[in-house]
Order: sequence, then structure tokens, then C-alpha cells
Amino acid sequence: MNANQTTQEDSSLDLSTRLARALRKPGALTPLILLMGFIGASLRYVLETMFPANNGFPFSTLIVNIFGCFVLEIINQYVGRRLHLPPPLVKSLGVGLIGAFTTIAAFSTECLSFFHEGAFALACVYIAATIVTTFISALAGRITAQFLALRRFRRLRKQHAVERAFRKERFYEVDLSSSTPLSSFVSAPSSNEQGNPLKPNDAKSIYDNNSIDTKLQHTSSEEGDEQ
Repeated sequence: MNANQTTQEDSSLDLSTRLARALRKPGALTPLILLMGFIGASLRYVLETMFPANNGFPFSTLIVNIFGCFVLEIINQYVGRRLHLPPPLVKSLGVGLIGAFTTIAAFSTECLSFFHEGAFALACVYIAATIVTTFISALAGRITAQFLALRRFRRLRKQHAVERAFRKERFYEVDLSSSTPLSSFVSAPSSNEQGNPLKPNDAKSIYDNNSIDTKLQHTSSEEGDEQ
């Protein structure tokens, strides 16, 4: 399973490389921005028809601006890094999709209409609500992107820990399946030849010497078998 995940990550990197090369060509980014703009404008039109103003509070404009700020932060802070998208493609998502979906022009026009009609209180509420909610939405988008990045980091760290444990287990399986005699897998003595307790460095040196002697015995036995 880890091999499949590694293969998927490699394939995503290869795909991002091919996309980056394709987007470097002159005029290659323009059709993509037009497509994203068409999608964003269509989504905004759907919301405008679902939540019409009807000479009241323009909820549709407020909703698209709030949602657009949230999604734009996720695109800039997470999507490009997670999916290994090239920077021109990430920019096209922000400029084309979110740029066409959100609208500052409609917000300004609606505010001027409120002032012209004498609805000063409604205009002030609309301006304050737009500024506060869009700022909170952008902040929430950044926090969400950081949370997603942290979760991905923990998942990758867990996968790497599992892979290291798997390699270590395979190493011990190969070591135990070799021709090493069981007498070599003994614990190091707790005292030296003079009967004094061993220090950590002394125990380490004895362990290293036993390991070297065991390797020399294997080498000599293999040479004898070959002769």
C-alpha cells in the first residue's frame, strides 16, 4: 500500500511537471483563465437567481464574496502545494474562477444605490457586514489550509514511520534467516575479567568486538567452504 501511495505521489509530480511545461507556452494560460471565468460567473449567476435582492438586502452578493474569500485562501495556501500544481495554474484558479465568482463592482453599485435612495442605515450595515464577514472568511480559509497541511504532514510522517519499521523488520528477518549461530545472539557480560562492573562504553566495546569476531568467523567459514 505504501508503494502505491509513493507511486501516486510520483505520478502527481510528473503530471505537475508536464502541466508546468505546457503552461509555459505563449497563450496557453488564456483559454484556462477563460474557462475558469466561465465557471465562476455561471456559479454566481445561479446564486443570484436563487437569492434575489428584491429591493432588499443583497444576500447573494454578500454570500459570493464571503465564500470566494474562503476558497481563495485555500487555493493560495493549500491546493497548489498539496496537488503540486504549477503557479500559473493556481493563479488561473484565483483570477479566473474566484475573480469571476466574487464581485466588488456589484457591492459598490449596491452601496451607492442605498445611499441614493436614502437608506443610509442599510448601506452602513451592508458595508460593515461585508468587510467583517469577508475578513473572517479569509482568516477561516487560512486556518483551514493550515489544518489540512498539518494533517497531511502527520499522515506522511506516520507513513514514513511505518516504512522505517517495515524496513527494520525486514532487516531482522534477513538477519535471523542467515547462518548465524544462536550462540552469537547472547547478552554482553555484566563485568569485565577483573570482576569490576562494566561501564556503558566498556559494554559497547565488548558488543562491538563480539560482532567483529562473529563476522570474522562467518568469513573464515565461507572461505573454507569455497576451498
